[in-house]
Amino acid sequence: MWTDDERRVLSALYSDTDIKEICRILGRSDKSIYTQAYLLGLKRSEEYIKMLLQVEAKRLREVGNQSRFQPGHKTWNKGSKGYMGANATSFKKGRKPHNTKEIGSTRIDGKDMFLLVKVADRQWIRKEILIWEEAYGKIPKGSILRVKDPRQDKYDINNLMLISKEEHMKLNTVHRFPEELKKTIRALTKLKKTIRKNGTK
Repeated sequence: MWTDDERRVLSALYSDTDIKEICRILGRSDKSIYTQAYLLGLKRSEEYIKMLLQVEAKRLREVGNQSRFQPGHKTWNKGSKGYMGANATSFKKGRKPHNTKEIGSTRIDGKDMFLLVKVADRQWIRKEILIWEEAYGKIPKGSILRVKDPRQDKYDINNLMLISKEEHMKLNTVHRFPEELKKTIRALTKLKKTIRKNGTK
């Protein structure tokens, strides 16, 4: 059975905390967490869902990179003319397809739902990053651009902030919660450790 304290902690954490962290804090399985969240009508925040999509996109890119030809690889048909040459329908040198987007055009990234802006041929950048870099220059390596308040306009320069990866991680852990909630989480953790130690179910 879930206690009222556990439900309060779950309600406070569920919107944007990693499921493994919630499982660790409450000492419950992910299935139990998801079931209780469903019963309470809890939802993940839009910002957290976007972050998960980014992580998954990065993982897929890394998997794709591993399957690509490595430097020095020789293809089986190197030096051959191939099966067919240019024909009447081939693009002439310098000619662009009819659906080529002009620089400054925008499109939605279907996977992560980011608004992208075309800044050069075959080069697109997220609008919020473009806004930041036009105002302050390139984002330093190891830094992350974050929206201060997801409920406000994320393209407003005053609603953007640059933080380190370490700060980003802290914002997604227990350290960012109000002191009262942190005390409740610690008390629950201590209680569950005591229960496990004494073998009480």
